Amino acid sequence: MVYNSCFDIIGPIMVGPSSSHTAGVVSIGKFVYDFLGGEPEAVQIIFYDSFSETYKGHGTDKAVIGGLLGMETDDKRIRDAIEIAAERSVAFAFVCEGECPYYDHPNTVLITARKENESVVIGGVSLGGGISKIFHINGCAVDIPLNADYDLTEIRVLYEEKPRCAAYVGGA
Repeated sequence: MVYNSCFDIIGPIMVGPSSSHTAGVVSIGKFVYDFLGGEPEAVQIIFYDSFSETYKGHGTDKAVIGGLLGMETDDKRIRDAIEIAAERSVAFAFVCEGECPYYDHPNTVLITARKENESVVIGGVSLGGGISKIFHINGCAVDIPLNADYDLTEIRVLYEEKPRCAAYVGGA
């Protein structure tokens, strides 16, 4: 894990109740938002393992939608993110699965999102304490820690040039 300060260990300022089930997931959704250059029109969210068992009780559903709408971890609107998405005509569906075939961790999510003519499949994992990373972009294995600096332009170039993307290791 990448720790930039003691606040990475304590956890982020966030809308709760759980740093791994909410804050970490907001940042995964926000990465998809940034990758697409704005909020998606349609999204399928697959929760794996513990996310699939507790996503409603821990607010993981609201957290990922909040991130997909461009919200940060401390945005109080996360509590109403599902209603806000519906008002903005963002179509979304949740799917619950068992073990993730792409990454061995209980807090994994795979997001398929579409905006205009672009579609992307992004996998993320929430590692605890609000720390998360992206491990999958359109079939390519990546390692992009979301609490470190990363160059989204470089990531998009690698995504468009699939043979190179598996070699990318995130961080500045």
